[in-house]
Amino acid sequence: TALLLACHKKMETVVLELIPKMRNETINKWNSKSYTALIFACCNKMEKIALELIPKMSNDAINKVNESGNTALIWVCSNKMERVAMELIPKMSYDAISIWDDDRNTALIFACCNKMERVAMELIPKMSNDALNKVNKYDRTSLFWACRNKMEKVAMKLIEKMDSEIIKEMEKRYGIKQILRNNNMIKVVEMIEERIR
Repeated sequence: TALLLACHKKMETVVLELIPKMRNETINKWNSKSYTALIFACCNKMEKIALELIPKMSNDAINKVNESGNTALIWVCSNKMERVAMELIPKMSYDAISIWDDDRNTALIFACCNKMERVAMELIPKMSNDALNKVNKYDRTSLFWACRNKMEKVAMKLIEKMDSEIIKEMEKRYGIKQILRNNNMIKVVEMIEERIR
């Protein structure tokens, strides 16, 4: 559709003209690689467009996973678009929120990597156990990034919910407790010690 092409080519002015003229049925289409206009907008950091599209998206379109395993939410967290993430999360299914891309990154891993504390706290209760414990291809977890980026509340919530074996592995490989001590997050160190006894 013209909308898909305009979003893909980052033609913001054209997109803003097209959206009010299009039926929701057309707005919700995706291309052969399963990209929706919303995924293109999020991938291309077009925040204003994404916020215009979200209320018009069907359940299928808002939860769409493209051929490389990305959802609009994964792109939003990867691109540090906090406002868009906070609009998307309540509208997405738990299954779509728990998706990981071809590099095994979840929206939560990106949110923690990019210091998006509010987004991470919103995501944690909605994610599957597999997604919470996901180790990406670079051998990092959301807990690693939460500890590294001094996100104390997020780290504490993750420690409560994650499998103790994954926490042990992160401690063994990266010395998460030392990272936490360096960041003066002693309560989190105590929680880890309790979980991995």
